[in-house]
Amino acid sequence: MKKDHVVLDFIKMPVAHKIEAGRNVESKMKLNPKFTTPDVTLDDLKASTDLLETRYVASLSGGKEETALMHQAEEVWVDNMRTEAYYVDRIAKGDSAVILSSGFSLAKQPSPSVRPEFSVELGEKSGSVQLRRQKVEGARSYIWQYFMGENPGNDSDWVNAQVTPQTSVLLTELVPLNKYWFRVAAVTITGTSAYGTPIMQVVI
Repeated sequence: MKKDHVVLDFIKMPVAHKIEAGRNVESKMKLNPKFTTPDVTLDDLKASTDLLETRYVASLSGGKEETALMHQAEEVWVDNMRTEAYYVDRIAKGDSAVILSSGFSLAKQPSPSVRPEFSVELGEKSGSVQLRRQKVEGARSYIWQYFMGENPGNDSDWVNAQVTPQTSVLLTELVPLNKYWFRVAAVTITGTSAYGTPIMQVVI
């Protein structure tokens, strides 16, 4: 029986996605009883992700020196994540459920049978997110909204970002390192549907 292994997909991720991946692994391993003695302590992993984030933000408005410092932090982060991935692989012994519980990805994962109705992903560039939702039968357009802050308040607090005929949209020029909430409604010949459950994403 073929065993599953951790894939080192984080190495080629854009820096913004590396930061998100580091946070995900650190949070999932933190309270997981299967990973009690990681080769890289979770405090050290968090520290390297924090440093990468700090230097990434500085590089966005900085020059060559800030960019060079960011790449140095990126190298340290990749080394830490690679070491942690090998540790998870060693503990999991081919068990896909154990690997996934660590926040790392499998070398080969089956495609999900059902796509989420609504999803939010970080974009390639800082301050951007990609929103997607399943097609609504008879929909002529989709209204995309966002709210920046801890918790969405009244409907009047939501900002209309775009209205598109497509089931996806890329929002840009959002403020990095802030918590955003996103939601979408469909417009059909019978009117506008109710907005679905909002999804929160910290924009990087």
